[in-house]
Amino acid sequence: MLDEVASYHVQRKRARTQRRISRLLEDLPSSDALADAGMPDASSSPSSLSSISSASSLSSDSSDSSDSSDITVSESLSLSTHLGHSSSSSGDFDNLEDDLSERWDAQVEALTNYLLTARVLEARPPVEKSGQLDLHLINFRRDHPDRFRKKLRVSPAVFDRLVELIEDHTIFHNNSTTPQQPISTQLAIFLVRVGHYGNASSPEYVAQWAGVCVGTVINATYRCLIALLALHDEAVMMPPEEEKERAKEYVEAATCPEWRNGFLLVDGTKFVLSQKPGLHGEAWYDKNRNYSIDCQVCEHWQSSLMSR
Repeated sequence: MLDEVASYHVQRKRARTQRRISRLLEDLPSSDALADAGMPDASSSPSSLSSISSASSLSSDSSDSSDSSDITVSESLSLSTHLGHSSSSSGDFDNLEDDLSERWDAQVEALTNYLLTARVLEARPPVEKSGQLDLHLINFRRDHPDRFRKKLRVSPAVFDRLVELIEDHTIFHNNSTTPQQPISTQLAIFLVRVGHYGNASSPEYVAQWAGVCVGTVINATYRCLIALLALHDEAVMMPPEEEKERAKEYVEAATCPEWRNGFLLVDGTKFVLSQKPGLHGEAWYDKNRNYSIDCQVCEHWQSSLMSR
């Protein structure tokens, strides 16, 4: 849009300049006016110019030189008066055109400043926000913990403990006149994002679920990440020995004894193998008809946090 405005402005300036040049050329005295005034035309032949020069030199030597000079002066004054009248008649139009040009320049400058500083050129109706965040934090958290855990990936007890761990962090407190969302709301948004993948974890999708704007989702994610990373040594730890032993027994029963110690590996990102492994080859065959290995770290939030 700025390029179009600038291009039109340049075209208008160029047209105005060309029009002034044309008017200036039209106001110049013609050859007939010059001939009537006794002035040689630029297109006259050299012989006529020389004859006029000779005649003027002879008249200067004659006795009635004063009369001829009076005629020449009067004719010159008449020509000057004619040219002055035509220039004054066009002067008013030039002043009006200059005034309009200044107003146009001011409008172009104002439009350019508006386009460069305005964040929204065309206002749209506000986006209505009616999410399910309160439903999970109030109803499901109290009466349906299974539904709460399915969405937020933690139990209500672990969620409350996480809020207690991060609520005193400085990232959630500032001197702004606009208050932040409650810490429980920000944590719920963060857990929904990290508990899903693909489009389900995008800021737009989570914003619709929570009934907030996209910027709130992004800010809540950053704040919770900073707060949880600051509590790494206190809140994140390996599971106790009895829980690790139970996980190993499950892995051994579900796969084979050789995989018993891989209790932290669960179904997740697949790395396709170049060929069928020699040891337990069929166990590497996945649903996509490839021989692959799964790799994903499972964090035991409940066991590590509730044990403290």
